[in-house]
Amino acid sequence: MRYLRKGDKILGSNGETYGEINDSGKHGTLFQVLSRYEPPGDDPLKKDLPFQPPSYRDLMLSEEHYYNAAQGMAQLYYPLASKIGQLYSAITGWKFPGFHPSALWYQQPIFYQSNHLAIYADGAPIHCPAYCDYLDVELELGVILGKQIFNASVDEATAAIAGFCVLNDFSARNVQMAEMSSGFGPQHSKSFANSISSTVVSVDEIFPKIGELTGRVILNGKVVQECKPGKWQFTIGEAISHISKGTRLYPGELIGSGTWPLGTGIELARFRLQVGDSVRLEIDGIGSVSNNIVGEEYFDTSA
Repeated sequence: MRYLRKGDKILGSNGETYGEINDSGKHGTLFQVLSRYEPPGDDPLKKDLPFQPPSYRDLMLSEEHYYNAAQGMAQLYYPLASKIGQLYSAITGWKFPGFHPSALWYQQPIFYQSNHLAIYADGAPIHCPAYCDYLDVELELGVILGKQIFNASVDEATAAIAGFCVLNDFSARNVQMAEMSSGFGPQHSKSFANSISSTVVSVDEIFPKIGELTGRVILNGKVVQECKPGKWQFTIGEAISHISKGTRLYPGELIGSGTWPLGTGIELARFRLQVGDSVRLEIDGIGSVSNNIVGEEYFDTSA
């Protein structure tokens, strides 16, 4: 089942057309989440959200994404490390060890707690912070919880998933590495804006084919990358089970899958966003999220 919100109404569809839902008893946990977590109707950046997540965590499940992003970061900000990595790979034919994740990444799912109040709607303008000179997108699968869990098994964690959406994790790359090397994780680089699709899709429609999904990044009307989830170090169920360790998770919480390989500009330093750009992320079978990039002064209310 697919859902979207129009004003104060939740519309549902099993096909191409959407209709108002009059009998909520016929609908599952995803509908209950949307009903419970209405977006603020007086906020023009959020009023068209399908729901307002009460919490947002982001995973990093793809080694391919990590390695490519490390290459891109090195190329831009650590040129000596980039040259060493290139020489190592050219001589040995192997991937450079310095661009691989840390040992802990292979042992347990890695995630961070992000800013759920900076999640904006499809069509909302997204500002480029004044401190950012490399604004980037990240194509991710957004996972929406529908049940409360605590110390959940993998099966229990998987059963707690209510649905999915398209997630764009906007990132300020030029400050990200310094923040993450502080030992406290990303800060300004990841907390200023994210956006999700206006449509959300129930778990039964997507989960059986989750590894076969196809997405794309479209910049100013041009497809710059088509991509797939790739190989994940852990399943979504394993990741949510780990997140729930010693922690109560509740319906409506949003969890990002982590970036799909090549679903971002920093991988191999291929592209970046500028003020005036329009970006659209799509995942077939779920939907899309589009945003125009504006300067920080667009939202400056201090004057």
